Amino acid sequence: MKLDLTEACKWILRALIVATPAALFSLFFHIEILDPTRIGWLLDEDWGQHVLGWHAFRNVPWAWPFNYQDLLAHPTGISIIYTDSNPLFSFFFKVFKDILPDNFQFIGPWFGLCVVLQFFFAWKLVRPHAPNGWAALAGAIILCLLPAMYHRMRHDTLVAHFFILWTLWIFFNVRDEKHKNYWYAAALGTVGFIHPYLMFIMAAIWGGDVLRKFIPAAKALDRKAMLLIVRDCALIILAPIITLGLSGAYSGNSAGSAGYGYYSMGLDSPINPVHPDFSFFIKAHPQDMGQAFEGFQYMGLGILGLLLGALLLYQITFSARQARPFIESAKPLIIPYVVLLIVAVSHHIQFYDITLLRIPLPEKVLDILAVLRASGRFFWPIAYTLILIALVVVYKSRPRMMKIALPAIIIIQLIDLQGFIPAMRVQTELARSTVIYDQTPSPVWDDLITGAKGVNFYPPQVHLNDKLFYEVTWRSVSQQKPVNTMYAARGNIDQARIEAKGRETYLEGEIDDERLYVFLNQCLAPENLQPLMREVDGVWIIPPASKRHLDLPHPEWKPIRARMGFGFLNQGSCLLDKNWSAPEADGSWTLGERSQMVIPIQDVQFTNDVRPEKPSLRIWAKSFYKPRKVDVLINGKKVDTMNLQKIMTYQDIAIPASVFHRHTMTVAFIVHEPVSLKSLGASMDDDRPLGMKLFRMTIEDAAVREREAAKAAAKAAERANPPPLISAIPQNGDQLKIAVEGP
Repeated sequence: MKLDLTEACKWILRALIVATPAALFSLFFHIEILDPTRIGWLLDEDWGQHVLGWHAFRNVPWAWPFNYQDLLAHPTGISIIYTDSNPLFSFFFKVFKDILPDNFQFIGPWFGLCVVLQFFFAWKLVRPHAPNGWAALAGAIILCLLPAMYHRMRHDTLVAHFFILWTLWIFFNVRDEKHKNYWYAAALGTVGFIHPYLMFIMAAIWGGDVLRKFIPAAKALDRKAMLLIVRDCALIILAPIITLGLSGAYSGNSAGSAGYGYYSMGLDSPINPVHPDFSFFIKAHPQDMGQAFEGFQYMGLGILGLLLGALLLYQITFSARQARPFIESAKPLIIPYVVLLIVAVSHHIQFYDITLLRIPLPEKVLDILAVLRASGRFFWPIAYTLILIALVVVYKSRPRMMKIALPAIIIIQLIDLQGFIPAMRVQTELARSTVIYDQTPSPVWDDLITGAKGVNFYPPQVHLNDKLFYEVTWRSVSQQKPVNTMYAARGNIDQARIEAKGRETYLEGEIDDERLYVFLNQCLAPENLQPLMREVDGVWIIPPASKRHLDLPHPEWKPIRARMGFGFLNQGSCLLDKNWSAPEADGSWTLGERSQMVIPIQDVQFTNDVRPEKPSLRIWAKSFYKPRKVDVLINGKKVDTMNLQKIMTYQDIAIPASVFHRHTMTVAFIVHEPVSLKSLGASMDDDRPLGMKLFRMTIEDAAVREREAAKAAAKAAERANPPPLISAIPQNGDQLKIAVEGP
């Protein structure tokens, strides 16, 4: 009977080992994402970039370079790694492109594989150190419940935390040095097909193993040993260099990008849930947007309890201190992990959103570090190593303590994450629907694209309406028709210039009649193009010449508001001429000495529909690089000069009431001495002559301001000089004497 019970427990354990990855997957994801023909849930945010990169790569013929497609960001194109489209899977599935369904995605199955391999390598990592299979199962589950893994869900290739566990398994569990080298080459070579950030993380762990061998050899002045180590390192590092090249990392796209220090990790990150719903027990504190996103490192109360409990057990119990040899084996990781932590925290050191220190770094250093701009990610291997060490300490403690602690840690972790888990799961909820096109359901789109040689989006800024862009682009790429823009992980300077030139040409009223123009925001076209504009599913378009016979409604221009912004989501950006930079999130820069806008003044919507008695412009702007003067012209006549500072300020500019006698009002800005980043030595390529950044502008009534100012002044004077108080003082019982009390 006892043997039967033992055998039954073994089978139960085996069943749980098989079932646990499936349970973890269904806990954080909707299982419908495993259906490779469900596309609609992916046409949004970062997933749209990734799945479109694959879809475009699939729909171009094999050619050299074979990691490249030119249907997106035409004509320059983008290599597959810079759309974060999982080159390993993209290469594999492209081989079978002719037999795959027309609408096919592998991101959902990839998520499933990531969870399975996370559990597999977690089990492989802890099993040699666990006293039994049940303890190993609990440890593997704990290693699969680190929130940071699932928080990166929108960046599917970064969910592959199993690569980190794989490398830790090589470091701690593989004993034979030759086998270690083979495994490191295999792991680093494979991750070169997935994501460079994971490669940097794994290289740090591998670097610890190299130091473990190299430092003793250097101390002993053993030149032969040192040369062998250097030779092995060169051969191992060759593997990811080759696979990165095969993935297109050296395709000419700029490897750098701004943002180092913004996407860093706060010192409070491991204990700060950031979002109120992400922890049941610990109060969240908001962080900077960059830190809350890339720097999210909350570990969960269960894991935090594991770390603190292991530290306490190690200090007070002899049995737990039997983990000392394992802890000693981790010492070679100290130097690489210190470097990773410094990079993760960056030069902008924060604690609970309080800046403790901001270390000034030269621009050239920041340009180099920009390659690692999402630096908060580099804490991941440190977190996993701390969890592993804590698990080994618990494994070495008394069996009764271990049997209580491990299930308790899992239960507390799940309770603490009861808000985090559904928040992650809801992100894949759209996969329950088979609908692909949510914003663009009309079949007219396919007809329009069929009659065009390609699609031009205007403005060429994907994030103006990324879902609209992704849906139309999916249709276009399905017909192997190119589009003029694309959001890439790293920008391409040549493509940016082509898009800027296209914008300039469009603003001059010139278009390619063989292309479909789709407006990502509702900006009225240049006057000569307005008769060509049509509307489909509420989206403004200019059909290709071959489809202009279609019976489509004309769009209606909405009245422009008196308060207008000039960021890429603002209506004011529609009014700018070609001498402005592409709008940024908060505003637009002037280019050259003269930049202007044309405001349809008769269409401006004022408060209560009352035109200003004494019209004026309140302009929020700042100067580039140094304070400078900017002349303001209204309909060709100078009305004032602004003295701009390097920080945003506002200035009031009086304008003549005669502006309302014309249909439009032209506002021109004459910038004194514009300067480029290239001329300042701050960039090798950016030669745009910048002068003023315009944030927003309001057409106001100076008369209203003057009356409000007069009222405020009167109230202030009244407070400073209160009127005399009159009091009645009774005398002789029945007579009143009026006394005037002065101040």
